[in-house]
Amino acid sequence: MGFAKRMWEDEQTRQYISSSDAICADCFDDEGLKRFVADNLEEQVCTVCGRHSEVPIAAPANAVLEFFMEKINQHYEDPNNSVPWEGGWQARTYNMYDLLYDQLNEIGPSETLDWLDSRLKGDREYVDRNWDILKPSEALEFSWKAFAESVKHVTRFLFFSKTEADGSGEPNMVPPEDMLEALGAVIRDAELVHTLPTGSKLYRARGHKEGAVHASAEALGAQPLQYAKTAGRMNAPGIVVFYVAEEMETAIAEATGGQGAFSIGTFETLREVTIVDLTRLPPVPSIFEDGPRDSLLFLRQFAREVSQPFEPDAEIHIEYVPTQVVSEFLRHRFRGKDGEPIRGVVYGSAKRPGSKNVALFIEAAEVEGVKVESWRRKDAVVRLLSSKEGSANL
Repeated sequence: MGFAKRMWEDEQTRQYISSSDAICADCFDDEGLKRFVADNLEEQVCTVCGRHSEVPIAAPANAVLEFFMEKINQHYEDPNNSVPWEGGWQARTYNMYDLLYDQLNEIGPSETLDWLDSRLKGDREYVDRNWDILKPSEALEFSWKAFAESVKHVTRFLFFSKTEADGSGEPNMVPPEDMLEALGAVIRDAELVHTLPTGSKLYRARGHKEGAVHASAEALGAQPLQYAKTAGRMNAPGIVVFYVAEEMETAIAEATGGQGAFSIGTFETLREVTIVDLTRLPPVPSIFEDGPRDSLLFLRQFAREVSQPFEPDAEIHIEYVPTQVVSEFLRHRFRGKDGEPIRGVVYGSAKRPGSKNVALFIEAAEVEGVKVESWRRKDAVVRLLSSKEGSANL
């Protein structure tokens, strides 16, 4: 076979048109593509945006296009391989234009998309790989919903035993009895276990009638067991969780009861506290990056549900059950990477979006200065620094 024919055949098998262009990292918004370009700098001129330099700033177009299509082929395939045809494909398909300008339009500005469109062959169709089953992130979302329904309406105190397969044919679904361990796995994947440093300031507001004052650690700290009669987002009745906020304004916004006056306590941690922080989710990796993409897609939805507001009526006692179960799992079974117990959860405030609440797994005996029976004493985790009176308009 002659050289020219081999070149022609190679060109036909490629999914892109060979090019002498070069492209720089600034032409992309996607971190994975930026990183690939940065690792393959050879040219001093970017022929896409016109940037130039005395040192290499751009990668050869063919290398970038090869990498681009490698990642595309990991997530999409030819529908001829798996999709039935009955007067049309029985699954959603895409051409390259659809992928660039619909599915992947955030990878770069329009000039970059246009350049890719001009170099990538548009005569092929694509379908999501494993199009006929739920993606792992979708399966986790449906599994969480099934778990939540189970603990709300099926079984709450007698926990799950192994069940038969649900018959759905969805291999990525997680049965309710395994959901907590699956949640722990994605929390580890996303590296959400962090530490509140010693000396961290936390705030709690307690609403009351005008003229009343709550200024002591007993009054503003974690409830004594005999008064823990109300369900919360992270606790069932009878179980103590110390709800605080990272900002005073958030503590006031979160205080319940509809009272116009507040006593506000400023607390300080006396030691490092290991927490799961649902507000520090890393960016979801694109298909061009490595990383726990499915875990993070699920956790974003999960974190929104954890922070979802509910009206303070009888319904709240049911709707909070799933997060109460998760709280107990994190408190008693889940561990950090070095085996350290989890002492709290940080989650977004429903009353003050953009700010953070902290549910600390501590009892009244772990608040410095609170008097408890000698057999209940524990090392203090927080102390009350100061208190003051305020109003909803503070």
